[in-house]
Amino acid sequence: MSTEKYALVLRGDQVACFESTTAVNEQWKVTLINGEPWVSLSSHSAQTAGSVLKQLSERRNLRKQLAQVHITLIYEQVSAGYLADVSRALTELQCSSWEVLRYEPLAERITLPQGELPRPYDGAWLVEHLLQPGLAQPVQESVASPTTSVNGMSELPGVELLQLYLPLLFQNFWSSISPQDLAFMSGSLQIPDVESPYPEPSLEAIAVLRRRFLKLPAAQRSTVLGFAQELTYKLKVRTQLRDLLEVF
Repeated sequence: MSTEKYALVLRGDQVACFESTTAVNEQWKVTLINGEPWVSLSSHSAQTAGSVLKQLSERRNLRKQLAQVHITLIYEQVSAGYLADVSRALTELQCSSWEVLRYEPLAERITLPQGELPRPYDGAWLVEHLLQPGLAQPVQESVASPTTSVNGMSELPGVELLQLYLPLLFQNFWSSISPQDLAFMSGSLQIPDVESPYPEPSLEAIAVLRRRFLKLPAAQRSTVLGFAQELTYKLKVRTQLRDLLEVF
């Protein structure tokens, strides 16, 4: 049972961290990283999203690291490239209780008084509008659960669909991307059960899966291909499937 809660908010190449101060009548407050409310993750920075989590773990100075901690991650779509690093850090720090929320769907639900502008880089504003109990409740568009997925583009495919068709699109897919990373990036709490080493499909199997993929509803095909194009890993597209990604 998780007894402590932290939240990370990823906006662009900036990350802020918050902690819950009480278990009852939950209250959130900014927790500084290196004395700053926002930390840069740009290429010239020594910080990464994963290193921020490691600093939180080091502060607690416990052998179980983040095993007793619940982590909420709220991220902008443009920050999706940092999710794999967060996923690896959570695994390394023994954290098994986490949720992933897209910033944009949550921001759309915020109602402000007339004339008031959003202040998304103001920690107190984020606490008031994103982190207070009841404000970031699980909704199908924005939260991970075992049976639903985060809609990263308002229509992100479930991990089962990705597990089936990404290895179709890319050669040796599971050699580059771990099941944990895929689950985290798709917002699923269900980590795919993949044997290691994962055997490459035969040409016949590729042909069958290609036909099945083309029979999927257009929306599902588009979201799978969109997810594939956002991956920053060094992946090689199969020759038989290259046309699908080229025309998307």
